[in-house]
Amino acid sequence: MSEPPSKQMRVELSLQDKIKLIKESEMFPKPTLEMLSEKYGVGKSTVGDIVRKK
Repeated sequence: MSEPPSKQMRVELSLQDKIKLIKESEMFPKPTLEMLSEKYGVGKSTVGDIVRKK
C-alpha cells in the first residue's frame, strides 16, 4: 500500500509581511502574483486575496 499524501504546512504571514507584500505588489514594474507567492512561501490565491483586501 502507498502512503497517503502529506498535507501542506499552513503558512501564516505576519502583519509586517503582509504590508511588505502589498507595497511590493504596487511597485512598478508590477511583479506577478506567482513571483510574490514564491518569495513569501504562500499560494497565488493567498497573495491575490491579501492584495485585493488591502
